[in-house]
Amino acid sequence: MTIRADSFSSTAEVKAYTRHLLDGQTAFNSTTRPTATELEKFLDRVSGVLNVAISQAGFTPSSVYGNSTAKLACDDWVTQKATKYVELTQRGTGYSAEEGSRTAAFDAGKDANEFVSMNSLGFVRLGISQGYKMSDGLAFTGMDAQSVRSDPDNTALEQPKFERGQWSNEE
Repeated sequence: MTIRADSFSSTAEVKAYTRHLLDGQTAFNSTTRPTATELEKFLDRVSGVLNVAISQAGFTPSSVYGNSTAKLACDDWVTQKATKYVELTQRGTGYSAEEGSRTAAFDAGKDANEFVSMNSLGFVRLGISQGYKMSDGLAFTGMDAQSVRSDPDNTALEQPKFERGQWSNEE
């Protein structure tokens, strides 16, 4: 098995942080804990969460993946999260935020939505365009008068219940 084409990071990047767990092996394989297949699944899952957050922010994951600088930032985030998963597979390490905990260092990062939100402006300035913006779908409807609206007679659209100045009491 290999990691998906839309996944960030790699088994080699995770290995750089978890080499001490390989027990003499040169890479993750079928005898290590976790196995190479399990590590690839960790990378795919974490990347999936990140890709959803990227899409939610209006970017297409492939455009982020195509920008080498943005990809490095995403690779780093996925590597940290996958490394945490690898550490959590080890017997007896437990999970705590106490000083000296192996897993505590990998829990310091932001969740996917926070990470993407924090980097959105940087993505835009790197030339990655947003296919969808938070403002999409909003329209200005604060016209001064009903007669100025482009849709005053369109019965397919919700129309105001009342018109301004209907009592002709302008001062």
